Amino acid sequence: MINTQDSSILPLSNCPQLQCCRDPSLSALIYKDEKLTVNQDLPVHDGKPHIVHFQYKVTEVKVSSWDAVLSNQSLFVEIPDGVLADGSKEGLLALLEFAEEKMKASYVFICFRKSREDRAALLKTFSFLGFEIVRPGHPCVPSRPDVLFMVYPLDQVSSDDD
Repeated sequence: MINTQDSSILPLSNCPQLQCCRDPSLSALIYKDEKLTVNQDLPVHDGKPHIVHFQYKVTEVKVSSWDAVLSNQSLFVEIPDGVLADGSKEGLLALLEFAEEKMKASYVFICFRKSREDRAALLKTFSFLGFEIVRPGHPCVPSRPDVLFMVYPLDQVSSDDD
């Protein structure tokens, strides 16, 4: 979960792209179905990065939550510290589908601290899902030597039928 405290990998309060008068108590529902609910923090300024919250209903009482930043057709998802909750894989797959089909994102980046004890397992899991390691210095990700970024390129097929 993206955290606005100092422990966050993507420090939203320090991100120059997100220094618009953000009030985390203001959010708008942008999508809801039986399993997936998507909200975004307000205000949203065209072309500016903004925060998106995904909640995936695993069972009647269990919800998998992912917070992200949408910027320049790329969605950045911070993997929360600690053990991933049951249903996280299904929630992430729903997030990827929504990012591709509804948000028209080109890439989904995930990030987590390199010091995590489960780093090898996370690398294996996300690689299996189709994510690739992003090399340090990549222009789309912040310079954070303590953080590992992986990217999932989304297939955006342009239609000639329009």
